[in-house]
Amino acid sequence: MNLLHSPVLLYRVIEGLNIIPDGTYVDCTFGRGGHSINILKKIGKNGKLIAIDKDREAETFAREKFQNDNRFFFEKDNFSNIDSIIKKYNGENKVNGILLDLGVSSPQLDNPSRGFSFNKEGPIDMRMDTENKMTALLWLKKADVDEISKVLKKYGEEKYAYKIAIQIKNSIENNQLKTTLDLSRTIYNCYPKSKIRKKNPATKSFQAIRIFINKELQELEKILDDCLDLIEKGGRIVVISFHSLEDRIVKNFIKKHSQRKNLISKLPIFNINEDFILKKIKVPLKATEEEIKNNMRARSARIRVAERV
Repeated sequence: MNLLHSPVLLYRVIEGLNIIPDGTYVDCTFGRGGHSINILKKIGKNGKLIAIDKDREAETFAREKFQNDNRFFFEKDNFSNIDSIIKKYNGENKVNGILLDLGVSSPQLDNPSRGFSFNKEGPIDMRMDTENKMTALLWLKKADVDEISKVLKKYGEEKYAYKIAIQIKNSIENNQLKTTLDLSRTIYNCYPKSKIRKKNPATKSFQAIRIFINKELQELEKILDDCLDLIEKGGRIVVISFHSLEDRIVKNFIKKHSQRKNLISKLPIFNINEDFILKKIKVPLKATEEEIKNNMRARSARIRVAERV
């Protein structure tokens, strides 16, 4: 199969899932099937793979490429609805592994018409699910300076958030904000020249707007909590994240459910009766130089793995 992009951290994902032939697995962020096809290679004829993606283009690709594989099931939906999706295809049975490859997929990023890239001209859209009505531009027009500034600061950790928010609203009022390159230039002009280095100044703001429009962090928190009741004992959850906000949520989630809490603050006296739900599986967090060479998207990727106990 000629896949459209190289899946990030492929070897570690497959190893991290610890796949058993008759197991049931969920690829919550199908994209273009890079991880899915390799999971299917590992499971047997009685195994099952449930793939989820809210992108209509991903759905079309999945149904065309995997239509003859009766082990494969696809659902166009938000992965935060994983509970009902698993029940639809697996009844009340739990699954053996769940994969989350967070953020925007390579095909989405590479397609200018989707509006995710600050380097390519397209509409200011940024919707992962194009059936949602609220585009990034509609929100920017609707929101005031304070709301835009808060989003840029919260989800992009943008130092110049307020200044950028003012300039965005000025550009809208002057009818000068129509494309992604317009937005990118507006952000660029807010940065002091001494602060502009290799990283494009628009990176953080585009990230923040995209995360907000698609409610990415809220969906991540929900699915992590749901996974605790959906994974069989011995099953794994594997998460690939691409920025610190996502990774921090995943890290704290695993820590919360896998470590004993001190009964007395700052003293190593633990509650030995405390039940643990997860076991942290130690893996190299970052991609190797070779992986980055083969796929530049892996440069910012972080992987975390936990096992249900």
